[in-house]
Amino acid sequence: MPTINEIKREYGSEQARLLTELFDLPAKAQQLDVSMSNEVKESLGPKEFNAVRAAEAGIWLEAERERLKARYLELELELRAAIEVRIEEIEQELSPKNVGFRDFAAAAEASPETLITAMDMALDGGDEGAALLAFQAGRRRELDEVTSHAITVNEAWGELYAELSEAANDLGLDPGDRWETLAPPAPSKYDILHAPQSDINFYGSLR
Repeated sequence: MPTINEIKREYGSEQARLLTELFDLPAKAQQLDVSMSNEVKESLGPKEFNAVRAAEAGIWLEAERERLKARYLELELELRAAIEVRIEEIEQELSPKNVGFRDFAAAAEASPETLITAMDMALDGGDEGAALLAFQAGRRRELDEVTSHAITVNEAWGELYAELSEAANDLGLDPGDRWETLAPPAPSKYDILHAPQSDINFYGSLR
């Protein structure tokens, strides 16, 4: 299973592409060809024709924004689901095996110093299940000194715990709020008519 960082990069590259396409929409809208005969164009005059052109471009641009937003949010939900699966896998790896009720009860009452000592002794004796029990107790009871010790003495635990921390940060923001934060505002009719041409990817390094 890919790490959470690898999962984010996989989905993030596609989301960045969508945001770049969104940023370039005004320039594309400016290039839209309004289907209208020369006679009608001449009868309208430049000002009226530009107003019609801006209205047509605005309708197209709004539809494109909604399409890109829908796809972005779809990817965000898929990303979150993949992260949740990875979290379950990590929790399984960090769960103590072959321990009973008395072991859990003792860990629930033990002092941070006792948990750290027990963890070290278990690791020295090759009993990873007992060591993980102490680590789990530290996490559940929010004993920072126990957790910090665990991820220091065991590199693999440290890497898995770092993934959990990264996941917690990413799942904290609502998908819709993330879109509103990253997406440029909808352009006005004036912006559409005077949009600069640009192919610069301002969102390529977002994730």
